[in-house]
Amino acid sequence: MKSKGNTRIVLRNLRDANGMFSEDALKLLALVTMFLDHVGAGLLKYFLVHTIPEGGAAWQYCDAAYQILRTVGRLSFPIYCYLLLQGFLHTRSVARYALRLFLFALLSEAPFDILFYGKMTMAHQNVFWTLLAGLLTMAAVRQCRERLKSQVFGGLCSAAAVAAGMTAAGLLNTDYGYSGVFLIVVLYLLRGDRSLQCILSPALFLASYFIGVPLGLRSLENAVDSLGIEGFCIAVFPLIYLCNGKRYIKGHKYFFYLIYPVHMLILLLLRYLLLFLL
Repeated sequence: MKSKGNTRIVLRNLRDANGMFSEDALKLLALVTMFLDHVGAGLLKYFLVHTIPEGGAAWQYCDAAYQILRTVGRLSFPIYCYLLLQGFLHTRSVARYALRLFLFALLSEAPFDILFYGKMTMAHQNVFWTLLAGLLTMAAVRQCRERLKSQVFGGLCSAAAVAAGMTAAGLLNTDYGYSGVFLIVVLYLLRGDRSLQCILSPALFLASYFIGVPLGLRSLENAVDSLGIEGFCIAVFPLIYLCNGKRYIKGHKYFFYLIYPVHMLILLLLRYLLLFLL
């Protein structure tokens, strides 16, 4: 009975009388859009590449669905970055927070690799590694600013911490890579002004895709192509702007961690089932 009561409270407060959204609403939106994104990337892409004859009507419908799902999926990552920031600002222990991210990054790597790459590989790492790098970078920047009273040295230390976090994500080739860490840091630095945060964060995030061009990490064509789909992330920032910061979901913290590896296992099982039936 208590669980049902809590569910009603959560649903009733997804949006308040002033039109503001709770953090629960953003979290649920992130879950749904992430799942849709992975249906496209983990299921439809597999059948497009391996089973459906290219160019036929079935292939065209499947490709159109793939493009739609991947585009909608761009909404999820900025929400997770924003929620990571809120967790960082309110946690009683950054160390324990980082440990949770690390453990779930390890737990998620096998289903991530097999779903998206068909085998265990070090070529690409799941998004928990990106979030962990972002969390540690925010913690380092905060330490630089608190311990170094000089604005110059504090700024230089912070810049070095951001560069280190982005480099780590780039070398590990985590989901969203150095651009993902950069978005997390920008959200953190602009946390005092919600309007500026929601205007500059997506702009700088998208601009960061061009950082790798002069460094030889990606071609100009690849950076421009990335904007075609990643640009849709802009659509979620008005919702972040309207977030009232309230949470009503209680006692289910690990559910939102576990859903990441579990939903990928479910998609893997569904893919094998479809292959067997087809």
